[in-house]
Amino acid sequence: MTPIDGYYINLDRSPERRASMEAELAAKNLSFVQRFPAVDGRARPRPAACAIPPAAYGSFLSHYEIIRQSAPDSCTLIFEDDMTISANLAGTLSPENLPSFLEYDLVFLDCQPGIDLQTPWLYYQATRAMRNLDNAALSADERRQATTVAVFAASGFYRWGAAAYLVTPRGKAKLGDLLQRTLERGPPGTLDIDFRNLIESGAIDAVMLLPFLATPDIRGMCESTIEGREQANLPFVLLSAIRRLFYAGDIDGIRAWVNTVLPIDLPEDDQGLMAELLRQISIGLSRDENFLTLGP
Repeated sequence: MTPIDGYYINLDRSPERRASMEAELAAKNLSFVQRFPAVDGRARPRPAACAIPPAAYGSFLSHYEIIRQSAPDSCTLIFEDDMTISANLAGTLSPENLPSFLEYDLVFLDCQPGIDLQTPWLYYQATRAMRNLDNAALSADERRQATTVAVFAASGFYRWGAAAYLVTPRGKAKLGDLLQRTLERGPPGTLDIDFRNLIESGAIDAVMLLPFLATPDIRGMCESTIEGREQANLPFVLLSAIRRLFYAGDIDGIRAWVNTVLPIDLPEDDQGLMAELLRQISIGLSRDENFLTLGP
């Protein structure tokens, strides 16, 4: 039987995030996930060719060190410290289900999906697992719980996000050396961009679970501990709201957040909201081909 362990990455100077994350893990039957003290990138020298800021470099190192230091024969859950976790995750990673993931290197529980003609179809795949979505007698969180989870290839869909994923023994065997080489050269981009490049090149085999079983909480979407990230522009908010709609759990607060940058009446139903978000992106791209090109 393949063991499972897990870590969430947390800076020493963020005790409130630690408390929030430990409460979330306990509530979702994932108390085995331990705190990993985040590497403070400000205290580490960076290679001359490193193109990312100190905090992003520290995040890259933190993920790398977990992958290197965790048991080579275990599946390891890795979280950032600002996550909301679906009630479905613990069951999905049960001893009966875990072996089904061993043929992959990475299993993403969440990511920023790409936006193209496939997006509505993938959203349909996510929501068809939420069989109570239209049951008005249930709470918003209950309606969005998944009754099943599907596995889809990450290639072509994954754009960024390393906030919640499972790395398998075969993934550790590959990623340890791959990430080390990137760090020695000096990362040209953040960890998730490195993941994307490795996925698209075929160097690693990654999949994503639909619906998503974790997601950054609203605070995490609105704020970042990595300097230089713009969290309040319209493209970022639209993309992040779409990401949240793939999540198997409550999306409370998303409409209010979107309204901070787009003060219009938004549809009350989730499918209508997704359609409106995609429509707004289409409008943006029709006016500016670089609309979805986010700055550093």
